[in-house]
Amino acid sequence: MDPTELPAHALSAAIHARQLSCRELMHATLARIAALNPVHKAIVSLRDEAELLREADARDAQLQRGEAMGWMHGLPQAIKDLALTAGLRTTLGSPLMKDFIPKEDGLMVARMKAAGAIVIGKTNTPEFGLMDVTEPLAFGPTLNPWRRDLSVGGSSGGSAAAVAAGLAPIAHGSDGGGSIRFPASCCGVFGFKPTRGRTGPLLPTFDPRLPSTVVGHVLTRSVRDSALAFAIADSAHRGRPDEAKHRWVRQPIRRRLKVALISLPLHGQALANAHLQAVEQAAGLLQELGHQVQPLAWPFDAPAFHEAFFDRWAFGVHAQMQMLSQPERARFEAEVEPWTLGLARHASRLSAARMEAVVQQCLLAEARMVAFHAEWDVLLTPVAAAHPLLLGQHAPDVEFARLLDSVKHNVAFTPLQNVSGQPAMSVPLHWTGESLPIGVHLAAAHGKDETLFELAYQLEAARPWGWRRPPETNANAS
Repeated sequence: MDPTELPAHALSAAIHARQLSCRELMHATLARIAALNPVHKAIVSLRDEAELLREADARDAQLQRGEAMGWMHGLPQAIKDLALTAGLRTTLGSPLMKDFIPKEDGLMVARMKAAGAIVIGKTNTPEFGLMDVTEPLAFGPTLNPWRRDLSVGGSSGGSAAAVAAGLAPIAHGSDGGGSIRFPASCCGVFGFKPTRGRTGPLLPTFDPRLPSTVVGHVLTRSVRDSALAFAIADSAHRGRPDEAKHRWVRQPIRRRLKVALISLPLHGQALANAHLQAVEQAAGLLQELGHQVQPLAWPFDAPAFHEAFFDRWAFGVHAQMQMLSQPERARFEAEVEPWTLGLARHASRLSAARMEAVVQQCLLAEARMVAFHAEWDVLLTPVAAAHPLLLGQHAPDVEFARLLDSVKHNVAFTPLQNVSGQPAMSVPLHWTGESLPIGVHLAAAHGKDETLFELAYQLEAARPWGWRRPPETNANAS
């Protein structure tokens, strides 16, 4: 079987059993990238082939000497183009950064390398990760392997498409408002957003009362791959990467959970029927598995929170721009995408009173969700409000006011867990009549990442998705 069709844990087992060499896997991966990436544009910066094969050979030599580095030993890994990678271009999806080559790896990249992963390249992302699609003007759109005229989601869209298309068995992502979960849903892969602070340090924000919304993790085909990567990256353990195998979640949930179902978008407006069907089917499955499911309403003023989140999102761009020198700011305004500049200008018009109200809305929502999860183990919602999202519908050069309204409508569930800091995941449980994937969204209390992984194992066993392959992954497709 083509090794690029296998999940990461199966490849790891084959490598450690000497049934597959790291060179063979790397060669197959590079061949698949050469066949598919020119069309799908999931990877925007690829390392030199000879260099990658030499690194694979070095991993094989380590195995021969009995020096395996960890479960990711020799596995090709793609990294989102927002994460620092030593010696490899990191553009943040923007022409401003087109020539930036970091000298050091980001923390999560370093941890994956320490576990044996071989970084193959960088995946496409919207400029600065500020969009729910992956269509940066700097590189062009990533095409969805399931259907080329549909968005892959964002902002980790290149990573999700790379995993779905078999260009990498595992790919790094980051999530500040749904940026792992959105593309996971669009591309039919598993996307997990960890509890704030468990997979890396918190970034500073424009207000010290507001913790960072951004966390890092990976996108994978299987729950097991994600759970293993989480064990390696989990900063709460501070253990050696090669000891991750002793602490990862590996079994389905063994107790009955109390699940709250909320299908009304935060903005209180329409939900696409496909997402409603997906979440209702997921609720039925959870009940079949013995869990208690009860429909509920949001435990706070959801539309007010929704507006506050988008003001906060925009103000982050404005605050960063204000930190630039005058020449840097002039270059920023001249070179960034219309969407990025529009967010900064939108935020510049927000009053101090409005921004204080934003802070209070975020703090209140977090407090209410802490209380909510004291009673409910899991929250079940859709991932998004719109389906399908067509390629170009959220392109960064669409007129700003119209684009902002459309993005607000779609991003209608996932930001809550970024603000609250709680873990959440998109699980590929539903396919439409057109065989298009739709994830369902499940969240848990702060620090209960393990509960979600256990539930994900149970759902994966009950409704397996690993056998599904996008039609666009046929190397002969044109």
